[in-house]
Amino acid sequence: MSQVQTELHAKSRQAGMAEIATTVLHNVGNVLNSVNVSAELVSSQMRSSKAQGLGKVAQLMSEHVHDLSDFLTNNHKGKMLPDYLLKLAKVVTEEQEGIIEELGQLTKGIDHIKTIVAAQQSYAVAVSIVETVPVAALIDDALRMSAGLLARREVTVVKDLADLPLLPLDRHRVLLILVNLINNAKQALDSVVDRSPCVTFSAFLADGALRITVADNGNGIEPEHLKRIFSHGFTTRKDGHGFGLHSCALAAQEMGGSLTVHSDGAGQGATFTLDIPLDASLSQRSTPNRHVQPVDDMPATHE
Repeated sequence: MSQVQTELHAKSRQAGMAEIATTVLHNVGNVLNSVNVSAELVSSQMRSSKAQGLGKVAQLMSEHVHDLSDFLTNNHKGKMLPDYLLKLAKVVTEEQEGIIEELGQLTKGIDHIKTIVAAQQSYAVAVSIVETVPVAALIDDALRMSAGLLARREVTVVKDLADLPLLPLDRHRVLLILVNLINNAKQALDSVVDRSPCVTFSAFLADGALRITVADNGNGIEPEHLKRIFSHGFTTRKDGHGFGLHSCALAAQEMGGSLTVHSDGAGQGATFTLDIPLDASLSQRSTPNRHVQPVDDMPATHE
């Protein structure tokens, strides 16, 4: 191999590694938004916890340690303690359940980050871990990770999901794609002022594949941009990097599927369609189950 060929090969390899590095950073950054929101929420709940009332109760009882029986039966404050403790126990239990749920979301986010990094440790090897998962729960996970972004714009989320069986999917790749598409939809809705912002999800089986669509009623895509929308580095935003949709398209291809987009033009919104091939035996008919909910009513909404 000539020196020129060697240099070209080295530069090509470096370019490939740089592309992967920027893609990993972009996808990790998306999930870190969710992790930060969960961590802040847990911290806030701990700082304002009603459990601090236990310290006051303990101090009050320690002051009457020698006449505790008389204090609890005859003193005005003492007679209120049993009822107060029952109410406090209920509140603290609810707080604990909320914190445990939020820590679960935090753990999922960290697990997703670890998987993103592991999948790209060697850019020549595509790591794929297929799990049997409920599609609706997977979409809910992606929404929870993006709840802070959507809540700030008061985005309404519509879910038009078929009654699907558990499906064998590369959970983390699908999650990566959904989080990016939600983030992309949110950005498309930022400049919309003449209508209520809305993102619609659908999921159903079609021609031996799982089809998930994410549609927004945002600013749409110009016809000349449609062919380049998944190209590495292409973006129409001043502060954009062009990594997100590119990484989504690659992830879809790595699962043997595809990611496509349709838009009728500027101001007409956009619909992204993810197709993931499945075993033919799973291509059964399914019944749509349409559900509309504001983002504030979604499970584990952070803000």
